[in-house]
Amino acid sequence: MRSQWQGSKASGGLSLGRARVVYSANLEIEADLIDDAAIPNETKRFEAALNTTRQELQSLSERLSGALARDLVEIIEAHALILDDPDFTDGVVALIRAEHLHATAALKRQRDQLAAAFDAIEDPYLRARRDDLDHVVQRVFAALQRGGAEPDRRVRADGEILVCESLPPAELAQLQYQGLHGVVATASSPYSHTAILARSFRMPMVCGVKGALAQIHDGDLILLDADHGSLIVQPDAIDLTRFRSQQKEIERTERRRSRQKAGVAKTRDGYVIRLHANADDAETIVLAARAGADSIGLFRTEFLFMRRRELPSEEEQFRVYRDAVISMGNKPVTLRTLDLGADKTVGGPLEISQEENPALGLRGIRLSLQRSALFATQLRAMLRASAFGSVRILLPMVSAVEEVRAARSLLESCMAELRASKVPMSDQVPLGVMIEVPAAVMICNELARIADFFAIGSNDLAQYVLAADRNNAAVVNHYDPLHPAFIRTLFLVFDGAHRARCPISICGEIAGDPLYTPLLIALGLTDFSMHPNSIRDVRDMLATLNRKSLRAKAKRFLHAADRESLCALMEN
Repeated sequence: MRSQWQGSKASGGLSLGRARVVYSANLEIEADLIDDAAIPNETKRFEAALNTTRQELQSLSERLSGALARDLVEIIEAHALILDDPDFTDGVVALIRAEHLHATAALKRQRDQLAAAFDAIEDPYLRARRDDLDHVVQRVFAALQRGGAEPDRRVRADGEILVCESLPPAELAQLQYQGLHGVVATASSPYSHTAILARSFRMPMVCGVKGALAQIHDGDLILLDADHGSLIVQPDAIDLTRFRSQQKEIERTERRRSRQKAGVAKTRDGYVIRLHANADDAETIVLAARAGADSIGLFRTEFLFMRRRELPSEEEQFRVYRDAVISMGNKPVTLRTLDLGADKTVGGPLEISQEENPALGLRGIRLSLQRSALFATQLRAMLRASAFGSVRILLPMVSAVEEVRAARSLLESCMAELRASKVPMSDQVPLGVMIEVPAAVMICNELARIADFFAIGSNDLAQYVLAADRNNAAVVNHYDPLHPAFIRTLFLVFDGAHRARCPISICGEIAGDPLYTPLLIALGLTDFSMHPNSIRDVRDMLATLNRKSLRAKAKRFLHAADRESLCALMEN
């Protein structure tokens, strides 16, 4: 029987496929007790399952490549660390020995104890590790059930739409390679890492579809319209006719786009908007160039430091930065200095000691200034790269004027050192500030006097302003970029930058989502930085907008009391 469901758009697109329903893992434990003689074999069985899970994670890591591997490495490594955590593994073995439990029963008991501890934590970043624990337990339990056998590699996802509660990013990567057509999640968030990855794949995904797991069955035909956050189960002839018509229109649009050269992005009334690309490697820069990006608005450098035993040398960093600059020709490249800490952990020589609240701990510019030798090495590499094209340097997580002064002082010292050694570099390398914490918003006028440009990091700024972790499904409804408080916060920064004549751009998920483009234009933004895959969509949206009329509505946007009022203003 036909039924229609509504959720929230996580990644746009249109798809038709068969449902593959995956329920949250319920551990079917072996409830009877074992005798003393069986204890050694049961502990070996558990240890064998741990080893199998480690090998699966290693195999997954090796199959990923390029930018995708860097996006997922911290997640895979977090899971691997749990497998080696004595609080987890030794606890299971102790339960087997002390209470004569089967490995499955001991695993569930230990999982429940640790999960309760995570649930009691107030900090959302640490509490979110509960999800990592559950994903690891599910893998180990599956290995126990298989008895050490290899998982079935023949399973394919061709033509299927996954219906689940939530999905780890690494699993989405695997299923994308296997031909998955889309994702329907009963929980999750449009701002989760999985949703971000789905958008980079252009994989249709809808989240927050309550009750879907109870009503949708394996093999049901699903018509997924992720652009509108909706899906139809068992579509009728009218639905399918409409779907084919929409498909043809999408194909015509894609053919038109492929014939067009990437031109200047303009609003309908002819106002030029500059669209920049976020990047972290050569592959993404190639995508940016093809999409017609005006520059690299944000080049993430922390991936050079992850998953390695030794810190990257100045020469290694220089070559990466130089190649990025050369690839963009005469277009600027904004290099963000090391942004580690909180949800970005690296291990190895840059491991940060455990913090009770890492989201508010040693991260971004704080880490760089504490490790000045490391910071100076990175700055010298960036300055050397400036000899090959236009380079700008961007400081992350700034919260005080003193941090910018200290960074500029070190930058000038590095410049003097390179000049003394007659090393080529540009005479002018602008130094910018990321506005992504409320403190920076409140002192943006002072920061504008000492910074050469601003870049708003909308993801972090939104979660700090709204006190809601975008990766935590329990508070997903509270992380809303259309919250009036967040809109007013953005305007404070835009207005302060414009008054000081300080160039400003915005990066983060809202920059590349056409849903927010009218709002950002109304607030006065003219520079957007996004994943290269989003540039065409935002460019197309801009062509439908009248900037003058949107700017005239700016006060109404700022006085809107709730999300519904903001949405109505954007639609009119």
